[in-house]
Amino acid sequence: MDPLEQARLFLDRFQANVNLEDPLPIRVPVYNLKHDEIEPAIIEWTRTYLDQFECPQCLLTPITRIVLNAVLKRCEENPKSCGYVGSEYKSLQFNHEVISRVNTTCMELLDNVRLNNLLATMRPQQAMDEPDSATNGAHDSGHSMRPFYVAKGFKNKRRTMEDRHVCLPDFNKLFLTRDTEPTAFYGVYDGHGGQDAACFAASHLHYYIAQSQHYPHDMAQAFQEGFLKTDHLFCGKGEDFFLNSGSTAVVCFHRIASRQIDVAWVGDSQAMIVKRTPGSNLYNQLVHPTHSPNNPDERARIKALGGAVMFWCGSFRVNGQLAVSRAIGNRQAKPSVSADPGISLNKLTDDDLFLVMASDGLWEACNEYFVSMFVLYALRKFPNNELQSANHAFHHKHDALSLRQTIAASLLITWALPPSPQQSDFQHLIQEKPLWRHEFQCHVRRTTGERSSSTAWLEQHLAYHLVASSSSVS
Repeated sequence: MDPLEQARLFLDRFQANVNLEDPLPIRVPVYNLKHDEIEPAIIEWTRTYLDQFECPQCLLTPITRIVLNAVLKRCEENPKSCGYVGSEYKSLQFNHEVISRVNTTCMELLDNVRLNNLLATMRPQQAMDEPDSATNGAHDSGHSMRPFYVAKGFKNKRRTMEDRHVCLPDFNKLFLTRDTEPTAFYGVYDGHGGQDAACFAASHLHYYIAQSQHYPHDMAQAFQEGFLKTDHLFCGKGEDFFLNSGSTAVVCFHRIASRQIDVAWVGDSQAMIVKRTPGSNLYNQLVHPTHSPNNPDERARIKALGGAVMFWCGSFRVNGQLAVSRAIGNRQAKPSVSADPGISLNKLTDDDLFLVMASDGLWEACNEYFVSMFVLYALRKFPNNELQSANHAFHHKHDALSLRQTIAASLLITWALPPSPQQSDFQHLIQEKPLWRHEFQCHVRRTTGERSSSTAWLEQHLAYHLVASSSSVS
């Protein structure tokens, strides 16, 4: 489907379903926003709102830029109408201004002349970075592809969902960064003690990383400055609005042209690259070590700062409460709980297939081997349809997580390199059925003695389901 057809279908759907009188179409934070915080908030709110109507990527970025420029101009001309009081913007009133501008922009694009003109301005840019500019995971005329990604959150039986994930395949265009090549950003945030820290990090962390003077030539320094600034700003809001929540984070900047994946993290969310090589070299864990009080180095760091680490409910915890030793937020646990990130800068090879990022809810239920095999099995089942493959993998991972009803998780999969027709056949990655059935059984027997009985039982269930499903694969 070409961009014009996608755009028209979206605009028809938007016109048919939008409720212009809805006073709160998306979640609004309880805290106010300072002037240097409003740009990422506008972009996040616009994206979240348009995602409800399945806005295609060909329109999402340009509409967001139009809304951003219009709202910032409005703030300069008449800040009070945008909720500016004292030195801050009231979130609710400011949100109303943003959503109103989004509605106006989409209604204006129902005019075919305006829509054609907007898409025409996008074509020169798309021609320059064609491998990074097709629709999310969809082939453009059978030749090229955007960074392919799929993301999903699972709440299960939890009362609230505190995890967040962010996918920005057009990051450099959306934020007009100093990148010299197409750049995508992905992030997974595991909130605890409330949603506020995860929401703030999901909308602001990537912005402050890109605002660093070291971005993009010194990603290690840019990561550190971005994480620490996000943590400092949120803790300041916590003092003003009595917010005690926190969030782990694992984020990735993906540059396809230079084959670079740069990852940073705080807490126990993880990221790994799955490779073409079967056996023990199937995956490469990028997050090492995770920031947990179970780590002797982290315990020593916390105790040196005057904090306490106690063994409680089966694991070490900071001050007897937190099961992570680094996070964004948790102002009452400072300085024991740090926001200084771990960093991994990686050059991709032809052997790298895809990147998996997820909060700890997934890794508590499935280890790296099983996550890798699930996705590879889906690729084997649907070798010429990457989107269907990923959705199949998500469906069965959700079944697995449902067996542990208290688990909540966010999961994101993105291709390391653009697939080509020669790379679409993944049959060789999973061996013939007798061989990989034996490999699964051996792995389950090894893990049974190492892991808890409930986890071992879960892995046996997954292995049985995967082997049983293989009979339907031609």
